[in-house]
Amino acid sequence: MTTSNRSITLELIRKRSEHNAGLVSTLEELALHQEELQSIGSIIGRTCGKTLKILLLQSNVIERLSRSELKYFKSLEYLNLALNNIHCIERGSLSGMECLRKLDLTLNFIDLDNLETSVNELGRCSTLQELFLIGNPCMGALDSASLSKQSKVWSGCRAYIIAQLQNLRYLDGQEIKRSERITALQQLPILMAELKERAQQCSEERQKQEQDGGRKDDDSSYIADEAKTKHNPETRMKISNEVYDQKMAKEKQASENTVKHKGEKEWEEEHKDTVQKEKARGFEDKSSRNDKIKQCNQGKYNFWFEEERSNSGVETLILRVDIPKHLSTSLIDVNIHPNHVVVVIKNKILRLILPVEVSLRGAIARRIAASGNLELVMPKMDPNEVVVGLSDLRNHRNATATVKATAKTSSRSNTATKSALTRKREKLGKQLMEEVENFVNREGKGRKQNDIAESESE
Repeated sequence: MTTSNRSITLELIRKRSEHNAGLVSTLEELALHQEELQSIGSIIGRTCGKTLKILLLQSNVIERLSRSELKYFKSLEYLNLALNNIHCIERGSLSGMECLRKLDLTLNFIDLDNLETSVNELGRCSTLQELFLIGNPCMGALDSASLSKQSKVWSGCRAYIIAQLQNLRYLDGQEIKRSERITALQQLPILMAELKERAQQCSEERQKQEQDGGRKDDDSSYIADEAKTKHNPETRMKISNEVYDQKMAKEKQASENTVKHKGEKEWEEEHKDTVQKEKARGFEDKSSRNDKIKQCNQGKYNFWFEEERSNSGVETLILRVDIPKHLSTSLIDVNIHPNHVVVVIKNKILRLILPVEVSLRGAIARRIAASGNLELVMPKMDPNEVVVGLSDLRNHRNATATVKATAKTSSRSNTATKSALTRKREKLGKQLMEEVENFVNREGKGRKQNDIAESESE
């Protein structure tokens, strides 16, 4: 159930300012229709009120216009408030709008009892040239839930507005002609008297209707499924509350299903927590034994050991870990012990038992600039100790490379042999075909000569 006042927020403005690259301070046009807003608020005026020229707020449930909300719109030229719940333009609400030329109040609830106050305030806006009031009760909007027909329909409403607003050029989309304005000015005293009578009747009937409606209507924020809807501000508000709650439920469900990408700060915080938990396990204790250490590779990183002799003649054990090249070094933590090493890479733990005991003095950790791989260089505690398996692995790699090279050479020679045999076969086939053709030609010539000889003897 929605109870809070819904007004324009900075997040909503930025969401609807994609056409201006998300820049709020330089906005000239903004569309906030169908956002179920109950009020305009002061945030929009303070952020982009000086530059805004067009503001579209139709299809909301805004109930009133206040000077504190509209005083910042010094450059606004067009304000659309159609299909809202406005029942009166309060005094001083438009005093800060110095450039307003077009105002759309279609299908609101401005009635005859508030018409005089509203028109007087519109008259203070000297730049106003175009006004829309069609669909308001004062212009003759009728429905079964509104007041009676006699008090609602007043044929002199248009003439009264034209007479009071001297700078107005268009009313409800129709141009105001000079003859129409002269006639309206002549009838103005009569129209003002009629308006007072009808406004009094309208206010009395409204009070009766509110008393009768207060007994029957409930205080629920929604409309029952089988209830009949009425054309009044209360019904619009209930429909808006229901639509707003449904929209919020959908957005909440969508945000829960959306994968949230972590930022660099979040990754660093989680990385620090993982490092602290790993240190708390007690692996840094020098008295720990190898059989108590459990190896793990949570990130499934490729790694290998190598033996090298440094330039100073020190035998070293090198651990190389294949990690992403562009991974930030701040997300890598290395902890070397005499018999094992712990590397935390972006919250993933790589814990390995070393094949030989190493000295912590002179051990370094570095990254290769070309590949980004992590390299741990650790001096051996015993320089004469040989890592079992590394020499065989290197010999196996060399042998594998030799076998591959031999295989490539043999495949190339086989390919060359096959191509030579193919050329020989093609050459032999051509020779056989030529011999056959020659034989056929010789046989044909011999037969023709024999036929000629037989014919001559006869």
